[in-house]
Amino acid sequence: MKTKIKKKPRIYNVGFSDKFQVKDFGKIFLNANEQITFVSRNREYDFSMKNWGYYATPSINGRLKNNNYKTFLVKNIYNKIYIMVVNDLKMNSFKDYIDYENQKILLRLDNFTSEKNLIKSLNEINTKNKLCERLKCRKISKNISTIFKYKKPPSKEPDYKIKNYKRSIVRCKMCGHFYAEHKINTEKFYKENYSIISHGENISKKFNKIKKLGKNSDNFDRVSRFLDFFKSYKSKKIRLLDVGSGMSIFLNSLKTRVDWKLAGIEPDINFVKFGRKQLGLKIYHSNFNKKIFKNKKFNIISLNKVAEHVKNPILFFKNCKDLLNKNGYIYVEVPDGTTASKQSKAKQQEEFFVDHLHVFSLDSLYNSLTLVGFKILKIDKIKEKSGKYTLYAFAQKN
Repeated sequence: MKTKIKKKPRIYNVGFSDKFQVKDFGKIFLNANEQITFVSRNREYDFSMKNWGYYATPSINGRLKNNNYKTFLVKNIYNKIYIMVVNDLKMNSFKDYIDYENQKILLRLDNFTSEKNLIKSLNEINTKNKLCERLKCRKISKNISTIFKYKKPPSKEPDYKIKNYKRSIVRCKMCGHFYAEHKINTEKFYKENYSIISHGENISKKFNKIKKLGKNSDNFDRVSRFLDFFKSYKSKKIRLLDVGSGMSIFLNSLKTRVDWKLAGIEPDINFVKFGRKQLGLKIYHSNFNKKIFKNKKFNIISLNKVAEHVKNPILFFKNCKDLLNKNGYIYVEVPDGTTASKQSKAKQQEEFFVDHLHVFSLDSLYNSLTLVGFKILKIDKIKEKSGKYTLYAFAQKN
């Protein structure tokens, strides 16, 4: 056995928002049939080298269990599988870590007594996952729980003049996706001056107010994040479509930074006129319909707080993919239901306003995009400067 210990450890950060700091102190080189033992508070964990590979853990349902360790099979958001061995006195810390990192415990391994039971449990996981991937998890009623019930709008929700305000938010215990349940016709909102109700009659005033925020605006961070990811494409010929472009503040910010062919599509005529006349942008006036683009394809499609408004996000993402060139990219932002639901006044959070038919978790966003043929390149959760809780993902067409 040889060791290579660093005088100064390499320090780096990992996890969502780089929350956790790791110190790398060096390397240990083992030959076949050599072993090292890690010791923490008189509890031991052996690691052995063989000529064919490694004994990565002592016996899971034997020595580890007898030393008060619990062993779990865990999946992260990128579908990477890990075995985690947990001190039974630290289960709360472990659960906090799993929760923050949006990892999922698939199985507890140290309790199995037979192969038959292990295989049965794995098959049950597979069945549940398939329904979650398609956002069909409401079919398993035992996994659905009601989170909020509303008889009146949250205090800061725009006044859509809804006569019979009765709705609820339910959540899947498996994938964490939130569904709106009501009979309110939300499509009507976008046909009846959604821009005026949500942003006021003077769009130009609201636009300038956001611009004046500068680095303190959500849009500033969005554009910075977006262009940082696509920094190698800044000087290339890129066609970009912003779906649900709203007042076009995102497109206008890009216009000043890159020489790309930019276009938006927006159903609200007031937003469309503002984008065309005041900002000189190409904005299609329509609900999202891939047929209106005929044979046009795009290198990048951006969806900034749009997917939560549609009835069928899976079909929506698929139609977006069909408009992309080979190896094209999609950028998606959606409300983060998981974090919002943990706030002290969660029921009042904007993430659960009536116009949001779906509120995503990291799992459900990941599942929805990968199901239709996207490869996730980056996915994360953030708290925006406005106080909104947001998920974002960069993905590429497979």
